[in-house]
Amino acid sequence: MKTTEEKLKAGHYEILGETLAKFEFFEAGWNPYERYLDVDKVDLILRCRESDQITYREVQVKYGKLYDVGAAWEKELFDITSWRFFTENTFAAFHRRQDYFIAYVLAHDSGYRGDIFIFPPCEFDALIGQAILSGGKRKVYISRSKREPHRWFLRKATCFQAIDEQSCIEVTKYRRAFELLR
Repeated sequence: MKTTEEKLKAGHYEILGETLAKFEFFEAGWNPYERYLDVDKVDLILRCRESDQITYREVQVKYGKLYDVGAAWEKELFDITSWRFFTENTFAAFHRRQDYFIAYVLAHDSGYRGDIFIFPPCEFDALIGQAILSGGKRKVYISRSKREPHRWFLRKATCFQAIDEQSCIEVTKYRRAFELLR
């Protein structure tokens, strides 16, 4: 098994996220094609044929590394977490589009475990807007519940004692939500 340092030397993490996303979309019945110029915030174009109907979707892929939680208060609520910074309204130009999605791929050093989240752009921007404000950007934490490992949450606060409406937003419905693409 490679060390974290060796993995960092392997290349850009976004490429890993795109590769994992391509596999996941293929397994969900879509044919993924890469875009080489990311001028429109499009990493993949998906194509799916159902009978004589062909459907296309455009996808921006984001990658997040999953970490074991560290702080004592976190260990009571979560087992793994990912975080990265986003600017508010990053995807505002795509809010009205029905054919555009954000795929957020999360993977731990121990391996990828199918943690891909599919978001419509307006819903992802709304989540970003409720994430923790830090230095003019939003620090988006997505964490897995320790007690109920099938549940995932976006954190709205930096330190809290319970998962509730003030501290978190549940994002479980977006995990492996390939049905949103139909």
